[in-house]
Amino acid sequence: MKVAEAEPFIRFYCENCGYKSTVSESYAGKNIRCPNCYYIIFISKAESKGTTSQSSPGKPETPSKHSAYDLTLLDVEEKDKIATFQRGQTSIFEETDVHKQELEEESQAEAKPFDERRLPWLIDIFLYPFNKPGLIHLAIFIAVPPLIDFMESVVPGVLSILFYIISAIVKILIFLYIYWYLAECVRDSAAGWVRAPQGFGGIPTLSDMFGQVVNIIGCLAVFLGPFAIYTIYAGETNIISWLLLSVGVFLYPMALLALLIFDSARDFKPLLLFNSIYNTFFPYFGLFLLFVITVILIRHIPEQVHTSPFLKLIIRSVIIYIALIGAHILGRFYWRYKEKLKWEV
Repeated sequence: MKVAEAEPFIRFYCENCGYKSTVSESYAGKNIRCPNCYYIIFISKAESKGTTSQSSPGKPETPSKHSAYDLTLLDVEEKDKIATFQRGQTSIFEETDVHKQELEEESQAEAKPFDERRLPWLIDIFLYPFNKPGLIHLAIFIAVPPLIDFMESVVPGVLSILFYIISAIVKILIFLYIYWYLAECVRDSAAGWVRAPQGFGGIPTLSDMFGQVVNIIGCLAVFLGPFAIYTIYAGETNIISWLLLSVGVFLYPMALLALLIFDSARDFKPLLLFNSIYNTFFPYFGLFLLFVITVILIRHIPEQVHTSPFLKLIIRSVIIYIALIGAHILGRFYWRYKEKLKWEV
């Protein structure tokens, strides 16, 4: 039986959740979404290739030279068995073709253009968390810590001590996860996506979450550290301290973006930072102003707000929502100006 040669395909492996599958060779050199956890996968041209043929490796399937006479040498029962086997082989190839077609359709759906927005960008960016994963994360980040605080106040006696220890661990994990998820929002938006990432498709390890906290808070400490040290040393704020603060705040967004994109401080070079700002000065200056205005507004929240549990919950919700939007804008800055940034990630 002669079988038509199937189109070549590429096997891929998701590093995030371990999902294995195949896509058509036409997707070589492109990004797709993992069908299982929505992690972004780059389909490399160097991946091993294969075909859906069922023949042995290195031995193409060829018909027997006596195949025309084989059935005449057997009784009726044996003929029926062979005919059934041949029909089964045909159905296997048909199912393989159907499976391959389904994989190609899924890959096409996942590889659709990343930067499609349904509304004007100025409106659409504020809808960034308004998908199922984004709303779930908002609910967890906003509601779980206050709920834990409330339960601590009502758990009686000895149980309160045990509950306090457990709740402290949960709060630390949520704190670490928030920073990890914000980093994922930056990287996901930098790849072109316009809605919040899945997050729970591949639960991060403790070291992964701690690493993102070090990237975000550590980067802030490095660039605002000179201002703090000089202010403590001088005992007052003067023109030099304000200059150090201005320089640190101006460099921080670009430095943070580089750390999150490279995901390692070892690949980060100071010269790269200045070249990137120079090549994208005007749009980056707009990003810097947006960052400064947001920080000023948050810093000037009246102290009376913190005395009301309801108002505290509202302010917490607004801050977390703004943080997600800010992560999206920072990632989209890279997506829009990556050719000018010239980062070899």
